[in-house]
Amino acid sequence: MKSLRFRKKKGIKFFLFLFLGLLVTGTLVYFCILYVKAEKVLNKAYHPVSSTDKKATEDTLMFLVMGLDNNATRNLGSSRTDAMMLVSLNKRTKKMTLCSIPRDSFVQIQSASYTGMQRIESAYTYGGPKSAVDTVKKLFNIPIHHYVVLNFDSFIHVIDALGGIDVNVPKTFAGPLFDTGKKVHFEKGIQHLNGEEALAFSRERKIDNDIMRGFRQQLVLEAVKDKAMQLNSISKYVKIIESLEGQMQMDLNMRQIKTILQDFLIGKDYEVEQLTFDWRAFSNGGHSMVELYQDSVDHVAHQLRVSLGIEKKDARDDKKFQTNGKYKYKSDHTTATPESEKNADTFPGEGLYIGTEGNTKTGDLPNKKTKTGFYD
Repeated sequence: MKSLRFRKKKGIKFFLFLFLGLLVTGTLVYFCILYVKAEKVLNKAYHPVSSTDKKATEDTLMFLVMGLDNNATRNLGSSRTDAMMLVSLNKRTKKMTLCSIPRDSFVQIQSASYTGMQRIESAYTYGGPKSAVDTVKKLFNIPIHHYVVLNFDSFIHVIDALGGIDVNVPKTFAGPLFDTGKKVHFEKGIQHLNGEEALAFSRERKIDNDIMRGFRQQLVLEAVKDKAMQLNSISKYVKIIESLEGQMQMDLNMRQIKTILQDFLIGKDYEVEQLTFDWRAFSNGGHSMVELYQDSVDHVAHQLRVSLGIEKKDARDDKKFQTNGKYKYKSDHTTATPESEKNADTFPGEGLYIGTEGNTKTGDLPNKKTKTGFYD
């Protein structure tokens, strides 16, 4: 009898160890699949540029994240960055700083093919990610350590692979679904969004303006981060990685991503700071433009540099910023009336023109055919 019980216990232990062995083996296989797939996707996406900077300290990083308005389906004549966002991480202060740059911002473009005034969305059009990085660095006088470019397909697929995201919608509105002609209704409060709905939420700007559009993009970015950190399924990570194949461009390799995850993201709970601008709308040759007031740009640049530990806080940080209203660019009112432009102006008084005649002249946009939307 004793011998029978011993054999039973031995049999139970054998099957227990067999089960655990299979479980561990299966998990390792999944991790191997995940690593191989990730390496394949990242190798395809890897596109270093000479304009990114080396880290000044071990505690801070600055990313430029861009979203393209082009993909294989749309196959537009050229690609522009429909969204541009600076993301600063400071693990010492435990602060994440987000700054969305309005795509119509009228700025000096920095590229090998063109140096002149144009909407900031066209920097990528003139010279790919290098030109976009150089333009943003020059505008704010900041280092940019890494860039990431995603197209709309990747945006939709990643959020769907996550199982959707929960977003706190600031106000009720209806927005168009991307390239479908249909609309989706957004109700104020917490709402669960799939990929298409999240894209519609992020791109909508007719209900208010480009600045508020940037805030919506930041809400989606935070929701994606929160959902990704909650994942406990390796298969979902595999789906996310598969959804990104051929849909992104960046200067990060596997080693760098691993380091950033370990040093900056895993186990970190960042306080989120959102930066915004004072600005005015003006029309120029049939195109809508956004002028970021220069003193506002200077103030945001200071806040970005503080987030990186390059500058210290000073008297400017003790009170809410308000522009002095000095503007550089005159409107020709080809796309908007003086009244509508005044309503879009964040300066409450009468602005003072300090520009020069002819400073709104722009160069022609290049026409670059691309199957994926990305430029080399």
